[in-house]
Amino acid sequence: DTSSGDDDGVLKIVICLHACDTATDDALWFAICQDTDLIIIAPCCQHELRPQIDQHARDNSDDHPLAEMLRHPIYRERFTEMTTDALRATLLEIAGYENTSVFEFIGSEHTA
Repeated sequence: DTSSGDDDGVLKIVICLHACDTATDDALWFAICQDTDLIIIAPCCQHELRPQIDQHARDNSDDHPLAEMLRHPIYRERFTEMTTDALRATLLEIAGYENTSVFEFIGSEHTA
């Protein structure tokens, strides 16, 4: 319902498909700043966090509780994707998007 807003019933939507790396975050920030009614984002990669995860895995290979999960590169890639997208969803909820819904739009094997 947009009838109570100042935009004369205009529905504000941001759609961002295949938003590489931090372009997803830029789109989310834009949408939040514009008080968008609907945000549809399909991120494709999360390269911002991956070097930090790789370094952490190298520095803490044996004594970290997640050592086995971070031991193999494919697991680090998936961990990075899940962590990044979980943080994005949490930030949307903090920004007031209470009906945030996360689902797999296209499998990552088709977007790499």
